[in-house]
Amino acid sequence: MKNSLTKRVLKVIGVFSGAEAFGILCSIVKMKLVAIWLNAAGVGLFGIFNTTIDTISIITGLGLRQSGVREIAKNTHTEGILKNVIARLRSWSLLSGLLGGLLISFLAPWLSYGFFGNMDHWWQFMILAGALLMNSLIGGEQAILQGTEFFKRLAKASVCGSAMGLAISIPMFRWLGNVSVPLSILGYSISILFFLYLNRNKTFGYKLAGWRDMKENAGFVKLGGYMALATFATNLAQMVFMSWLNREASTAEVGYFQAGNTLIFRYTSIIFGAVGLEFYPRMAANSHSPKRMSLFVSHEISLLLKIFTPMLVAFLLLRKWIVDILYTSDFYVILPFISIAIFTIILRSISTCMAFSIIAKGDGKTYLLTEGIDAVIGVCLNIWLYSLYGLTGIGIAQVIWYGIYTLMIAAVYFGRYRLRIIL
Repeated sequence: MKNSLTKRVLKVIGVFSGAEAFGILCSIVKMKLVAIWLNAAGVGLFGIFNTTIDTISIITGLGLRQSGVREIAKNTHTEGILKNVIARLRSWSLLSGLLGGLLISFLAPWLSYGFFGNMDHWWQFMILAGALLMNSLIGGEQAILQGTEFFKRLAKASVCGSAMGLAISIPMFRWLGNVSVPLSILGYSISILFFLYLNRNKTFGYKLAGWRDMKENAGFVKLGGYMALATFATNLAQMVFMSWLNREASTAEVGYFQAGNTLIFRYTSIIFGAVGLEFYPRMAANSHSPKRMSLFVSHEISLLLKIFTPMLVAFLLLRKWIVDILYTSDFYVILPFISIAIFTIILRSISTCMAFSIIAKGDGKTYLLTEGIDAVIGVCLNIWLYSLYGLTGIGIAQVIWYGIYTLMIAAVYFGRYRLRIIL
């Protein structure tokens, strides 16, 4: 069984990681051009705007992407129910996107003042309102394709959308300066949504549910609400730290932090995302069986460690060369930071797989509690250790942070759910 499971997971990794790798390549080209034409300040603006979008969309998005996948995966064998679930998910995605867009528009002057100390950037945050709406619709369509296991279509939409987004962005970076940053974010969102629409499963049509149906059959929205609050806490902590760093140091320092974070977390997310794409629906569909859940979690941890251990060694040997290729020599200041933070990859492999058991079981309160505590610990460690050791301190903080998180998730996994690690 383990061999067939490994083949299945590796097949999905091959399809999805190829698409993600292309997306990462587009991101590399994008950030390389930003680093050359807009300097570290441009990289910092991307970090600020993306963090703002993520934080607001998480709370208004009600966790629909994650909870929607779980609901769809549980009903894939009942076509009538599945169609109704998809219609409700699309309706909630549209509603949450509209609410998010209105919220970021209302907060635009205060967000500008909070990040930059003045209100001159309010109109750039207004542009992000459109991207937030697009992202909400994107999440709904991605959940449908993931829950119904149309991984190839999901990958195709990602590849085409990334390519178009980059093509739109390049001339803006060259000629519009820092103004191009929010416009690029909006362009990427529109491109990905366009190709998701082209690759949708036409069997289910494009039906929206009525308000009564949305209210009466919204169990997945309640779970998603807990998950949204948990993820909001994590992103709010990131947003608070970046705002503090921008005001206490500089936008360029935020850019260095963002560049280091991208190397450690964004690029390794190719593998984490590919595994989770197949792993989460499978866990949700078998959440009634502790034995199967234990087997699946143990298998994923083993597989991730086998993949990441040689990658960790290669990264440490080639880190300076990697920074040269992806950024410029100005970014050598992040080398101590990333040399330490890369070890979080081992802790993430263990904690992420165990954490899937919480959301697969639909235990929203526990997920909110663990993620909320983790967010507070993370922002406190980042501020404290950066104050002492600069960017190197953030690397130390990341390792300590993930170590505490792994212990906390293990307590839930072994103690609350009585699950095991099967060697």
